[in-house]
Amino acid sequence: MTPPSVDSSAFNPALPASRQMRAALLYGAEDVRFEEVPIPRTGPGEVLVRVDVASVDFTDRKVFLRGHHPMIKTPGLFGHEWAGMIAEVGAGVEIRWRPGQRVASANSAPCQPAEGPLCRQCRRGRPSMCETIEYLNGAFAPYILVPKRLASVNLHPVPGGVSLEQMVFTEPYACAVQAARRVSVLPGDVVVVLGAGPMGLFMVNALRRRHGREFIIVSLDRLDSRLRVATAFGATHALNTTDRPSRDALQEAIGRPDADVVIEVIGAVETHREALSLVGRGGTLISFGGVAPGQTLPVDIGHLHYQEIAIQPIYHHTPIDVAEAVRQLVAGEVPVEQLITARLPMSELKTALQMVADRTTLRTILLPDR
Repeated sequence: MTPPSVDSSAFNPALPASRQMRAALLYGAEDVRFEEVPIPRTGPGEVLVRVDVASVDFTDRKVFLRGHHPMIKTPGLFGHEWAGMIAEVGAGVEIRWRPGQRVASANSAPCQPAEGPLCRQCRRGRPSMCETIEYLNGAFAPYILVPKRLASVNLHPVPGGVSLEQMVFTEPYACAVQAARRVSVLPGDVVVVLGAGPMGLFMVNALRRRHGREFIIVSLDRLDSRLRVATAFGATHALNTTDRPSRDALQEAIGRPDADVVIEVIGAVETHREALSLVGRGGTLISFGGVAPGQTLPVDIGHLHYQEIAIQPIYHHTPIDVAEAVRQLVAGEVPVEQLITARLPMSELKTALQMVADRTTLRTILLPDR
């Protein structure tokens, strides 16, 4: 049985006298260790936050297995989805931040005009491709230090009455919000979301919120339990493809074996291959699920050319998408309560990572060992 959620306001944000904490550090592939480390001290413009809730996602599982990722240096603090309460602020911090304030955050920030000239990608309006992007890790620890850049654009207050468990999904939902914003969807279109894990469910919700109800969303997965949630998130059809090809399932459900937009959210070569096979004439494959560099996907260039099939990768998020994700989460427009299927103490991180691999949970929440 899932234990009850925790009201973080019951905790005192005062720092421990020892100024030490037990945090998860990633050393390499499948090598994560809890160690005593100093609680970071705030520098100018920085914010130290007590982590009251963290979330474990498939990206954490991939980083754990690979032992590396562009957003983390090893050995280094681990985890990137969190919400909590400000414990300390640095000199010159923006006046809106104060100790005792509840906040949620993204895990990165692009370069800012106040720092000097913007990088080329940010000048081109592509902040998710920022050449000096600053990542933040350390969610699997009692405290996390939010750097000045991130505090200025991607840290957000959480209003009273809004659960921090609701807001812990700010970063992953912002990724889906960016994708929904950039995907071209017309009335009457068919959009297939391949995969009904948490990111696939977030994608369905973000698409509905962005583009309305005048188009069809088909969620494809092999677990009925997840497909039921996909329907609640806004899918028109939720189809189990365990015993039948995806094209046959589509043909039976919507009268055609393909779609105008197919979004791959799983992050594997084989599922990208399947997704591409479902893209119809003039359609688009959205490569959303992250695949490890070095893997290849053979494609029929002639088919892509004469059918005008586009392949569009979409990675990460931008500050405007983070802000919109926060707005929707605060407004209750994302039914996150249907995603939280387990809660564990922070010390059970390895168990939570294995649950992701076993697909025995949608999202596991980690609560501090206090």
